[in-house]
Amino acid sequence: MKPISEAPVRKRLQTYFTTLLEYGREKKAAIEGILELFVAEFIGTGLLLFLGCLACAGAPNALPIIPHYFHALAFGLAVLICVQLIAHISGAHLNPAVTIATVIFGNVKPLVGLVYIIAQFTGATLGFGILKLLLPDAYLATEYLNSENETVTRPALCTTVTHPQLSAIQAIGIEAITTAVLILICCSVWDKRNATNTDSISIKFGFAIAGIAMGSAPFTSGSMNPARSFAPALLSGEWNNHFVYWVGPIGGSVIASYFYKFLYYTPTEEAARVEEQALNEILDKDTNKQ
Repeated sequence: MKPISEAPVRKRLQTYFTTLLEYGREKKAAIEGILELFVAEFIGTGLLLFLGCLACAGAPNALPIIPHYFHALAFGLAVLICVQLIAHISGAHLNPAVTIATVIFGNVKPLVGLVYIIAQFTGATLGFGILKLLLPDAYLATEYLNSENETVTRPALCTTVTHPQLSAIQAIGIEAITTAVLILICCSVWDKRNATNTDSISIKFGFAIAGIAMGSAPFTSGSMNPARSFAPALLSGEWNNHFVYWVGPIGGSVIASYFYKFLYYTPTEEAARVEEQALNEILDKDTNKQ
């Protein structure tokens, strides 16, 4: 009877442990990558609330009262700053409605999208919480001019409230449509056919959000972002019509994402083929002219 060789057994064990080690390294890299995304979105959304709401904290009884479009511009510029800071790391969603759109578009997996959303809500809450700790109590209420040039006092700093003459359905409609416009802008940026037109994207997004919010701010506070509305509501206890800022933005995001995906979305390979065909047509025209 021949003795059993130890070489095959040793080789199998080496292969097994090597595979296990590689698997562990991949898992570690994946966890580190997800943590990196979480921290970027956490910091970005926290800064968005801190900087945007800081601009809304006017001096008590100061004259003239700051009109609503100043707040819209302030949040737009805050978005500009945050996008410039973290877009290269996490894409700078800063907004659960945007993250939902990326999941629908296929850019982000659902579980990773959940990590984004948790980071956004926790970051927004911390950012606004730090701001409340640093400001005097007298600054934690805001006065502004509405569309009828009347003085309106917000119940708490930076809370998103609906116009008293609007029904909940009307407010949801405004938030849904304005968020849908924002998501359509995002989808056009993610479209591979637009890959060469994304320079200065932080400036474009910042002013796009400011422009949209200038129109909707007197009626729904121009939120378009559940996390942006949730943090001030949680820490100020102002929940009046708060569901508007969940139903409207999320509904608008879902509708706009599927609309763009089914009507305009082109897979990467197809987009490259279309771009090459267009380029060839231009070259052919130039050749014929010569």
